[in-house]
Amino acid sequence: MKLAVDMGTIGDGSVQAAIRYCQDLEIEGISVPWSSVSGWKEKGYLEAGAIKSLRTQIEDAGIACAPMVAWISPAITAGGDETKALFDDIEKSMEAMAKAGIDTLMIFPPLRQKPSWEQLVEFYRKLMELAEQDEIRIATHTLGILSTYEGLTQMMQDAPSAYNGVCLCTGNVWHGEGEKIYDVTRKLGDKIFFVHIRNVKTGMGEKEFWLDKGDIDIPKVLQVLKEIGYDGFLRSEHLPTDLYGRHVPTLSGVSDVGSAWSTGYLRAVM
Repeated sequence: MKLAVDMGTIGDGSVQAAIRYCQDLEIEGISVPWSSVSGWKEKGYLEAGAIKSLRTQIEDAGIACAPMVAWISPAITAGGDETKALFDDIEKSMEAMAKAGIDTLMIFPPLRQKPSWEQLVEFYRKLMELAEQDEIRIATHTLGILSTYEGLTQMMQDAPSAYNGVCLCTGNVWHGEGEKIYDVTRKLGDKIFFVHIRNVKTGMGEKEFWLDKGDIDIPKVLQVLKEIGYDGFLRSEHLPTDLYGRHVPTLSGVSDVGSAWSTGYLRAVM
């Protein structure tokens, strides 16, 4: 297993800041959000040249490109012209990823407007068509109904594809499954394409805790991941010093301090 950081949460959010951070802490990977790629905010889609430029800078520094990250607009499930336009942009972006040699995309599923199950399945079926076309693995960040084993496996059955997988967020799965999290991790097996490590306490929602302080036995999670042969990237998140909503780019990143602490903790446990 290898550690990664999200480029958008380190320093001023630039690739240069993330590279310096990873070199200083010997972190193996950088995960790049779509929103951090040049041109995305203006056009709404990625271009291969911009991704290749970032990939070259990262890999020339001796660091690997971890899965890219995309937030999917809830409007994608509404239907009509807006949905078609959004899918057109996703298609362009995934084609650009493929041309740039990036093979895994972590998505936050479009659950904010509480789509019906049928709408969600329709979205995933269309997404899997693109994934298979571009040979890009889709790692769905566990969230809401997709934080349970039943929900995840039903979604993968209803939109079957070798490219349909999971970003296991320990905090969300704990809220969905509690003590079953260790069995869920084991049963998901090779469908886990990416892992977000955080700790939570039952009934306390998104409140941040250090990795050794919540209800989840993080060493046990890592042991299960080791047992199932997971050799992908881990990224810590939601730590007490993280500056969500209070980020001042000229002073510090969203998660510079928290990621440094968790890097030491995870390295010791691993």
